[in-house]
Amino acid sequence: MTTVKLKIAELRKDKGIGQQELSKVLGVSFQSVSKWETGVAMPDITLLPSIAEYFNVSVDELLGLKPLRQQVYIPRNTDNRENWNGKIDKMDQRRKYFWNDDYLKFLVKNVWNIELPIDVIDFRCGNGYLGMKLLELLPKGSTYTGVDNEYFTSEGKLNFDNTEFNAKFIVSDTYSLEMDKKYDMAICQVGLRHMNKPMDALTKMVDSVKKSGLVVCVDVNREFENDGLYIDDISYNYLCTAFDFHKLWKKELEFEGRDYAIGMRLPFYMQQLGLNDIDIRMDDKVMYVNSDMQDYEEKLQDFIEINGWDKSINSSSRENLIETFMNRGIDRVDAEAYIEMQSKIAGYFRNTANRKSFLKVQGLLITYGRK
Repeated sequence: MTTVKLKIAELRKDKGIGQQELSKVLGVSFQSVSKWETGVAMPDITLLPSIAEYFNVSVDELLGLKPLRQQVYIPRNTDNRENWNGKIDKMDQRRKYFWNDDYLKFLVKNVWNIELPIDVIDFRCGNGYLGMKLLELLPKGSTYTGVDNEYFTSEGKLNFDNTEFNAKFIVSDTYSLEMDKKYDMAICQVGLRHMNKPMDALTKMVDSVKKSGLVVCVDVNREFENDGLYIDDISYNYLCTAFDFHKLWKKELEFEGRDYAIGMRLPFYMQQLGLNDIDIRMDDKVMYVNSDMQDYEEKLQDFIEINGWDKSINSSSRENLIETFMNRGIDRVDAEAYIEMQSKIAGYFRNTANRKSFLKVQGLLITYGRK
């Protein structure tokens, strides 16, 4: 059953009036208003149209069933790199399933035709996970420079300790990075999807390379990503249609600049910035797991933890999530349907009675061009 969450307190404060004033307008005691706002009691149903009219909202908005039209947008600030500090283990857990190493080798050797040592700069490098993979494949003498905040660059330095690779790290925000040299390759892996100004970041990447230098962006189209989950015992149609993210994505694009289709738009952005020989590949990595695999338990646990299905959602977190969705134009009933879907999937994976089979297509698009 859909939860009712009255918005009277929020509307009253936005209007700049106290409980006493509102109670006089409505012809009730201020104690009644207080009880409504704390959830102890509900207004008489006959009062709802009058309250809604007073605040110039619909009854559904008043009851918290639909988003308030005049509410202030609350950003999630995924572009603030400090919000990612402390999440390196979770990020590495995800990155294990980004690449088939033979495909990355194919790109380096056969697509980008890198035969001589090159200097690579990696934007939003994290702990240098991708840099390590690249240096294992690039010609000997190649160098790697990672750019990120202090937390991640410190982790990166530790990651490269006791290796023979030539790696260094720069503490800087992508947008404000000042470079004292030009590189042969600039790369960014699943970083632009979280940025509010992806075109500015891409411009910085283009500025960082030499003439004929290679610019590589590895990123997603979130529609591909969301439709790429198949679980053997749960209807695929249900997984694809139980929740529609488009309102949320469009709101975030409009108010923050975070682009849900950045993977699809990148070749056009590169063209606008004057890059040549632009092309796109799709990463061939697909996470397929069945109970006969030798590493089944490890992959199963990784998948559960990556998606947060190892934790139960409490009532406070549930309400916060609903409020975030509603702030982006999602009706409460749809937000609750999303939580129900996530709970259903989590329950399926927590049930140890049956062995699980599932598939996840990440759908990473690899877009590249030359300066």
